[in-house]
Amino acid sequence: MTNSAIHSINSEIDVLFNNITELGKINDELFLRTGVKNFFNSFEQIENFKKFFYEFNKYGQKSKEFGDFQTPISLTNNICSLVKESGFEPEIIIEPTCGMGNFVISALKTFNNIKYIYAVEIQPEYEWIFKLNILNFSFQKNISAEIEFHSDNIFTHRMSKKLESFIQDGKRNILIIGNPPWITNSALSMLNSANLPTKFNLKKHRGIDAITGKGNFDIAESIIFDMMKKFSHPNAKIAMLCKTSVIRNIVKSMKFLALEISDIRAYTIDSKKEFNICASAAVLVANFWGTGNLSCDIYSLYNKKRDKTFGWFNGNFVSNIEEYEKNKYIDGNSPFIWRSGVKHDSSKVMELRVFGENSFRNGLGEVVTLKNKELIYPFLKGSQLRKPVISETNKRIIITQSYPAENTEHIRFDYPEVWNYLSKHSDLLSKRKSSIYKGKSKFSIFGIGEYSFKPYKIAISALYEKPRFSLVLPFINKPVMLDDTCYFISFDNLDIAVYTWILLHSDDVYNLLSSIVFTDSKRPYTKEILMRIDLNKLVKEVSFDNLCDIYMTRLREFFSYDLNEIEYKNFIKTIKRKEKRENNLYNSPNFAEKLLV
Repeated sequence: MTNSAIHSINSEIDVLFNNITELGKINDELFLRTGVKNFFNSFEQIENFKKFFYEFNKYGQKSKEFGDFQTPISLTNNICSLVKESGFEPEIIIEPTCGMGNFVISALKTFNNIKYIYAVEIQPEYEWIFKLNILNFSFQKNISAEIEFHSDNIFTHRMSKKLESFIQDGKRNILIIGNPPWITNSALSMLNSANLPTKFNLKKHRGIDAITGKGNFDIAESIIFDMMKKFSHPNAKIAMLCKTSVIRNIVKSMKFLALEISDIRAYTIDSKKEFNICASAAVLVANFWGTGNLSCDIYSLYNKKRDKTFGWFNGNFVSNIEEYEKNKYIDGNSPFIWRSGVKHDSSKVMELRVFGENSFRNGLGEVVTLKNKELIYPFLKGSQLRKPVISETNKRIIITQSYPAENTEHIRFDYPEVWNYLSKHSDLLSKRKSSIYKGKSKFSIFGIGEYSFKPYKIAISALYEKPRFSLVLPFINKPVMLDDTCYFISFDNLDIAVYTWILLHSDDVYNLLSSIVFTDSKRPYTKEILMRIDLNKLVKEVSFDNLCDIYMTRLREFFSYDLNEIEYKNFIKTIKRKEKRENNLYNSPNFAEKLLV
């Protein structure tokens, strides 16, 4: 806010508060100037406003408290211009998290037919900045729209009767616009925030998926879905700034929700430039009329150049529909079950580094002596999966169970050194927050089973943008364990492991993954993604000569192995025998192991 603007507002406030003593008349004067209905609700609010204004006048330009994550006016101007260029002229503006009001200001500057603005904001400090900004804008342009502001939680807010009447008549063009919070419900819970939606399982996650993270969702996602349900309207449009992951989740969920949204587009922004943060974000633009579609076109907000289209195609959710059409021939069901690594949520205690023949150093800096090392296994984290072949590691992990429900009490008697060490740190282990440990044995872990103890593994980090499949070989006569940022398939037979490893390095696999993976995800490579690599279809495309070429040009320098055409044909027979049972893959937990019998 410029010095001249502050001076103008200061003069306006002096005139109002010195010459008018009735609350109603003060509100009437401010309504005529700003369009804001009931600018003040009491004389106490007037005093609070005066105090806030003079403090803001003195310190506000230097304060970071209110502006760090607010949408810059240049960006809100750009987003409103984008909507106008589409030919849409709104009469009603709805902003569910209006903050300091930059979207409202930009809308007033950009659109010519606005009659009514409905703004909601939970943070009380922003109410006065919002009203100050509207008052300042009134000195630049006459405001003819009525502005209804509510200091409230959008998740519990009830629409005013006036807004309800506009929604019901269905005749006016409505624009829902804004920048809802970029934070998840779990993160807000950790902050003890009251700004939480009612808990629900929108995507119908079952069992452990709902417990361990898939049930977590972005607050912006919840707000946008809420807006879509409340304001589904033949003349409504939405333009919401959010993370690209939110847009992706919305498009993915459209298949299962009774919402007709059309012409869905995402206009990407430079978050570093606009907010000085590193995040993938875009403006979600969609119409609430027309035939519902299940795809989204991606453009740049700055040059409006189209990049690609993602969404549902022939029953599959993909990151690039055009590329997927070229590479869909191996999309199906993996004959091997991809598993996640060990989850223990206490790296400082459970993870060790070799410090001597019988000594280890833990994450607390303590030197630990464990002569009986039967429960100590070689260990790899996802960040270590950088090479095509891994045959050694200096990391170790304590494996307290061979399956999740196993009682750990036997460790007290069979491995007293390990039990005493874990007991020494039981306070840290007992504070693990995940609900998967509740009611389980002492020092329990998760992500463990028969598959964990097989000697040969093919592993991939879930976190990298590019897929890297590593052949993990046994070390110190033990299978190597992986952490829960990894996914892997495991084998008793080295031949089957090697042929699978080579196939996963084919162009066919890389091309498929590039068309179905969203690299801006927190975990680009999930079990759901990896289970779509269908080796039964792939072997039809990869002859033995092709296989040898992949091995010789990409992998031979990392691992010496004599390929044999007869062995390759036997490998193909092994996985083809199970082709008819692909539809039952997830229902048979021992299916992957049976492949190797």
